[in-house]
Amino acid sequence: MEAAGAGVPEGAERGPRVVAVAVLGAGGGPLEGEPPPYSPPDPRSAHLLCPPFAPPPSSAFQPCPQPGAPPPFSPFELCPGPVPPASSQRPPKDYLVESVLVTVFCCLLTGVVALVYSHETRAALSRGDLAQAKAASKKAQSLVLFSLLFGLFASFSWVIYVLVALYL
Repeated sequence: MEAAGAGVPEGAERGPRVVAVAVLGAGGGPLEGEPPPYSPPDPRSAHLLCPPFAPPPSSAFQPCPQPGAPPPFSPFELCPGPVPPASSQRPPKDYLVESVLVTVFCCLLTGVVALVYSHETRAALSRGDLAQAKAASKKAQSLVLFSLLFGLFASFSWVIYVLVALYL
């Protein structure tokens, strides 16, 4: 059986050793020449990485191009972005404002459910799912209408009850 410290000369400490090495050039200063690959780029070579901007136009007035003439030169290339699909129908309404109003003023329970469906409508629109957005919008609209009618019914019923209780 070998000793626990086999391979380690006697008198040497076990554990990690840290060795510091200073690299100096011939003149006692840092090395000249190519920098190591992990150093930041030299600020003097920034003009090679980023060319300067084109000078501004000499006058603010630009004549209109003649029909059939090539377009004027632009230092910036225009890249066409993603084109949304042409849709002849409008996106469905989300009824968020109406849901908040009926939640606060009419019926809390069905108003909160209408809020959930109005949020679902917005989420479906943001991911481009028009069928799901239409279904959620229809449910939100129905719940807003139900909450409004229920709130009006409860309010009128309360007013009638108070009037009957006071005067009869």
